[in-house]
Parts: sequence; C-alpha cells; structure tokens
Amino acid sequence: MILSAFLYSISLCAQCVAALYAVNLYLRSKSYRLAFGFLALALCLMLGRRIAPLVHVLNYGHVDLPDALLSVPISLCLLFGMLNLRKLLVEFERANFQLGRLAKFDSLTGALSRAELFLRAKAEIERSLRSGHPISFLMLDIDRFKNVNDQYGHQVGDAVLIHLVKSCQQQLRVIDMFGRVGGEEFFLILPECPQDEAYLVAERIRNGIAGAPTLVEGVDPVFITISIGISAYSPGRVGESVPEVILKRFFKMADDAMYQAKSKGRNRTELWGE
Repeated sequence: MILSAFLYSISLCAQCVAALYAVNLYLRSKSYRLAFGFLALALCLMLGRRIAPLVHVLNYGHVDLPDALLSVPISLCLLFGMLNLRKLLVEFERANFQLGRLAKFDSLTGALSRAELFLRAKAEIERSLRSGHPISFLMLDIDRFKNVNDQYGHQVGDAVLIHLVKSCQQQLRVIDMFGRVGGEEFFLILPECPQDEAYLVAERIRNGIAGAPTLVEGVDPVFITISIGISAYSPGRVGESVPEVILKRFFKMADDAMYQAKSKGRNRTELWGE
C-alpha cells in the first residue's frame, strides 16, 4: 500500500509539473498557441487519472501495484517531453528574433537594411502626404573606398563602415532613418526636414566624417571622405501620390546628386538639380 501511494505521488507530481509547463507554453507561444492550449488542457484533465488511484489507495486500501509502477514512467515521459518542447520553443523564438533582426538591420554595421529602410520610407511618405510636411533624402557614398580595402584589407574596410555608421547616427534625430543600400552606399531619410536644413545636416555629417579617422589596432588612423547627394520632397509641389513611385523617384534624384558631387571632386554635398 505504501509503495503504491509513493509511486502514485511521484507520478502525480511529475504530471503536475508537465501540466504547468504546458500552460506556460500556451501563455508564451504565439505561433502554436492553439496546439499548446489543447495540450495543456489534456494534461490538466489527465491529472484526475493520477489523483483517483491515490485516493483509492489512501482511503480504501485498494492497491494496484502494476498500474502504480506504470504510472511513474508515463508521467516522467510526459514531463521530459514538455521540458524538451519548452527548450525547442525557446530556441525557435531566439532563431526567429535573430532572423527578424537580420531582415531589419545590416549585419555588419547595424544600420537599417535596404528592405526595412524602404518599408519605413514608404510609411513616412504616406504620413507626409497627409500632413504636408517635407521629407529630405540623402545618398551618401564613401570616396575611393576600394583604395581602403586594397591598402589595408577588408577587415579595416569593415571597421571603416562601422565607424561611419556610428558617426552618422550621432548626428541624426530619433525620427531620422539611416540604412545601408550598397557596399559603401547609405541612404538617409529626414522626416519634416526641408532642403536647406537637410543641407546643414549633410555638411555636419560630411565634416564630421572627414575629421574623425577610423582607429584600428596595428594600423595608422584611416581618414576617409564622403560625397552626399540631396533630394527634397514636398507634397505641395509634387502631384504624384503613390509612395512607391515617390520613393523611387527621389531615391534616384539623391543618387544622381551624389554622383554630381563625385564628378565635382568628391568630399562634397550636392543638391539635386543644382
């Protein structure tokens, strides 16, 4: 009798813990909430299959030793299964988080990815269409970046890119958006910022980059310059109302202005159309 009660008690405790883990997974999971909900409900209902034999043993002395022996491995298997399910869910959520971050941010520099930047840009253009506020777009490119890689190696080149992003982000507002759209090309979106203010921002960034070398151990300070092109969108002056079309148009305008800066000697800021 005592042995049966002890075995049923062990199986009851194990299944209680398994049920609690199932409830936790139900509350935590989003993708598989329904499945974990049914699993939690089933395990909670099955607790009756563990309580009833224990009550019979304690109150009536009814002993079913084979059933008691079998209940322990069954409950332990349920518990270990739930522990592994929880581990899998944690790993799955961590992997999803990392994938989501890779989709939104450039893995090297931490700047926004091209896809995420364009998605946010379209949303900002939609707000601009409603509010009538201007948006400025800046295309930024490192001058002669290939020379940096050829002279110092790609590891130093990567350090230059990282340093550039950090330096630029220090000059930007919280609402500004900064993303990497090419190897050494970056695109900036300045909401509620007219062209003249955007030019001041661009010059501040350009001068800051030129005066702040990248420091890498074992290498002389690496100085770079950048060329910047600016295009400014104002809803009142542009008849187009499709965000995708507007973004494509002003992206190209900023890119063309940046190449004008390159053709005029580099280390310059150029406004589109001037």
